[in-house]
Amino acid sequence: MRQAVYQPLLMTHVITFCFATSLLSLFQPLPAASAQQLTGLVNQETGGTVAQGRRIENVASALLHLTKSSEKKDTQNLSFKPHRLIRTPRNAPIASVEPSPSSSSLANSVPAHPQTPQSDIVTSQPKEPSSLTSSVGAATPLATMTVAPFPTTATGSITAGAAPTGTIPLAAASTGNSSTSGSGNAGGRSMSRLTEEMPGLAQLITPPSAPVNLVNPAIGASPTSLSYTAQQGGTNPAAQTLSISNTGGGTLSWSASDGTGWLSLSPASGIGAGTVTASVAIGSLTAGSYSGAITLSATGAPSVTVPVAFTVTATPTINLSPSSLSYAATQGAANPANQNISLTNSGGTLNWTVSDNASWLTVSPASGSGSSMLTTSVNTTGLATGTHTATITVSATGASSKTVAVTLTVSAPTTSSAILTWTPNTDSDLAGYKIYRATASGAYGAALAIIPAGTLSYQATGLSVNTTYFFVITAYDSAGNESSFSNEVSRSIF
Repeated sequence: MRQAVYQPLLMTHVITFCFATSLLSLFQPLPAASAQQLTGLVNQETGGTVAQGRRIENVASALLHLTKSSEKKDTQNLSFKPHRLIRTPRNAPIASVEPSPSSSSLANSVPAHPQTPQSDIVTSQPKEPSSLTSSVGAATPLATMTVAPFPTTATGSITAGAAPTGTIPLAAASTGNSSTSGSGNAGGRSMSRLTEEMPGLAQLITPPSAPVNLVNPAIGASPTSLSYTAQQGGTNPAAQTLSISNTGGGTLSWSASDGTGWLSLSPASGIGAGTVTASVAIGSLTAGSYSGAITLSATGAPSVTVPVAFTVTATPTINLSPSSLSYAATQGAANPANQNISLTNSGGTLNWTVSDNASWLTVSPASGSGSSMLTTSVNTTGLATGTHTATITVSATGASSKTVAVTLTVSAPTTSSAILTWTPNTDSDLAGYKIYRATASGAYGAALAIIPAGTLSYQATGLSVNTTYFFVITAYDSAGNESSFSNEVSRSIF
């Protein structure tokens, strides 16, 4: 009868224990406890009522010890420092109790030491038509331990501290939901729920990433300066290009500007790498040196300045000296002497050429650069008496042409000459020849000239214009004997 009364009480305590274990597993892993701490080592004789009562008392004592231990743990957990994460395993230990009207051993599952996976100690009794099983979580066996039944006395006393035998699986926490009852499941707290309840948890689990150091864009320009040269009044120099690059990070959005009226840029803005075409215009600029700058600007980047130099040279000026030349010649006489012209430049670079418009006039050199000396010459052969004119022109790019006037006067000769030639005399004692001249035929006077032997020609000079002259020649020997006149020749000077 007493056994029938104690049996329901035992069932009640076991159910209460399992329910408390399930609740505590949701918040805190149970402290390590052995089967002896939780339920005590219970062993009774078959049919022994005293042992049955002691078993109930031991279960109650174990429940009280478990409750106090859990409260103590909760108090310790509440005193932890801020931001310390205590992770609760999602699997609770498995407890299995099967009461039996006959003598049996009672076993309860207890958690292992916190440093090892939680274990379930299962004690089986003879199967009865009705049984109660309380399991929490899904258990994965990690290891086994042996428990041996306690030796009992004839009086039903309980012996503590005996080494247990048998195999008991150790259950590890899994990711499954906690459950209470033989087959039903109850929802546990997931990581997302813990994150919602504990705002600092996400930061502890996943600390913020290191800040990213952003690199601002930087302007690169090549070349670092530009230079132009042009001649005043000439054509504009060729355009030049400026290359722009991003030597930093991010996106470079740039703009280009200048503060001069003679410099123009295209394009004036862009994104990333690009080129700017820089052009200069001479316009009305006078000779001199001009300076400007191209300023490159971009958001978040220091501005870059590219200096621009523009040199305008003076217009070249041709200077000729003398500005005119005059030649005089006698018809039939030798050509007059050469004359020179000085060519100088008072401006920029001068590349010049020379030309003339007369066949009898020659100028050298015909081209050159900078200052030079020009030489002119005339040829009177075949020219009639009178005045002949010509023009020498000096030209250069970017400069005004200059000319020199040339005048050649050819006069009729006031005197003339005649050249006489003869056949040599073959006498062995020949000493020389005598030349005679007269303005009338046969009217010869004294000899005009005496020529030594061996000479076969003679030039008569000083002959007047519009006069006809007559010439004869004689030979003489060493004794002074002279031959008769040769045949007579004449020459008229007009």
